[in-house]
Amino acid sequence: MLALFAVHSTNRFIHVSEAERGLACDCRCAVCGEPVIARQGDVREHHFAHTSNDEACASSYESDLHRFAKRVIVEANGLVVPVNAAAASVLGLGDDDGLRILLACTGIEEEVAVGDRRPDLLAATTAGASVAIEIAYSSFCDAHKRHDYEDMHLPALEIDLRTFTPNTFDVARVKQALLEDVACKSWLWPVRSKVAEPNPEPEPEPPVVPALQRQFLPEEIITVRGRWISIKELPSGDIAIKAVRYDPDVVALVRTVARQHFGRYRSTYFSWVIPRFRADAARAQLRAIAAGV
Repeated sequence: MLALFAVHSTNRFIHVSEAERGLACDCRCAVCGEPVIARQGDVREHHFAHTSNDEACASSYESDLHRFAKRVIVEANGLVVPVNAAAASVLGLGDDDGLRILLACTGIEEEVAVGDRRPDLLAATTAGASVAIEIAYSSFCDAHKRHDYEDMHLPALEIDLRTFTPNTFDVARVKQALLEDVACKSWLWPVRSKVAEPNPEPEPEPPVVPALQRQFLPEEIITVRGRWISIKELPSGDIAIKAVRYDPDVVALVRTVARQHFGRYRSTYFSWVIPRFRADAARAQLRAIAAGV
């Protein structure tokens, strides 16, 4: 198989699409350490090749994908995760958190032993919780591993990357799945409490709003210059926008957009609240900025 990944001189594990063409890639083989060249022509699939013209070293795409995914999450120092009532309780999240929330971290370590387990990543969140992160491609966590995390009371998240085969790998899409999407993520522990079995002839009950809809608020995370901006929809129809991690340029950008749409600042939450009649326009403007339009 062609080598799709290599190690840059900065020690970053990169995909060939992230490299400069030819010897300017400044990379070495991830297996043997020999200098490689980035072949990015118009005929063959882009790949790394040994400068000596030796055959590509044997490597596992699954291992390479794991290594790339870990690099992306470590560099971002956080990722958006799905939230349910059980996870919110263990992670110390309150009623103001959304169905998806940025799990901002103070540090992320790779392959750290925790009891009998060695998760792909172990993250320390800004809320003071520890979270194990498992990357899955063809091998997924079984019931035994789930029980181990439950016994340790260690929140554990699994990220399913099975759709990203060697032929469908795209750096931007993989990064989005890892950092911003929640459809490919699930909690190994804690999980939703099982609903009790109904009685044979249950009494009719009036319809109720699902608990998650009552407790959490919809939230969108967009990325501007590598920094996250949260756009949270409030029950009133207003939206609250803020820079998730402090960055003076992004904070200034949020403030400028908010003022253009009659926003008011809430110091308690470090956010700007934009009235509902300007919410769509403000959201569209932030999306356009993130897309570089």
